[in-house]
Amino acid sequence: MCPWPSSPSYIPAPAPGDIHVWQASLVQPASLLQGLEQVLSPDERGRVSRFRRDIIRHRFIVARGVLRYILGRYVSRPPQDIVFQYAEYGKPELGPPDMTLQFNVSHSHDLALYAFTRNHSIGVDIEYLNRRSVMDRMKIARRFFSDMEYDALCALPQSKQDRAFLACWTRKEAFIKAIGQGLSCPLDQFDVTVDPDRSAALLSTRWDAAEAARWTMVTLDPGGDYIGALAVEREYKQVQYWTWHDKVMR
Repeated sequence: MCPWPSSPSYIPAPAPGDIHVWQASLVQPASLLQGLEQVLSPDERGRVSRFRRDIIRHRFIVARGVLRYILGRYVSRPPQDIVFQYAEYGKPELGPPDMTLQFNVSHSHDLALYAFTRNHSIGVDIEYLNRRSVMDRMKIARRFFSDMEYDALCALPQSKQDRAFLACWTRKEAFIKAIGQGLSCPLDQFDVTVDPDRSAALLSTRWDAAEAARWTMVTLDPGGDYIGALAVEREYKQVQYWTWHDKVMR
């Protein structure tokens, strides 16, 4: 994938059938951090104050502040006036009159991904390729992946298994985030494609034979040692990609 283009200062909200995906570096200068923190809600600032490590505080400020600025542009509202409501398992969403705009956020290491669409549930996940040991990777896969996924991972050349492990993990995380259940949904109760060179797809679920046909998955390539995926509850017309820039704040 080519580098994601820098975002223009104005981007209209996604049209029906479109998906917008943004990436943002969580490493930002102190001057920008201050501006992002100012648009956080009192509850969000309270969360910031409870983080003990500076790096965790800074990543949260950037991740949530950038989300507020993007949403603010989409709904024509100051970022500090964005009000979130939370679903049963904690997934943030917008209330009326903006509830048709669906979104999801994920971050890993120094990078965040944001996905937006209209009228349909969406989930996104990003992971950093940290070169886990073969034993650690296979132990996690054996515990959390379905039998089909574990067998598919083992069948791949070892040189490909690092990225395959994360391809599978991000596809599964994107799906459970899209349905709003997070890790309360057992990861071994549905199957996704594992090979990173194969199109991302939900193959089956144990609870509904028709469920897989309702979902579309997309592999995301933010660059570097990152891999990502999104899941959306329908087919889509197009996916547009941007890299967040602080000119969105102006």
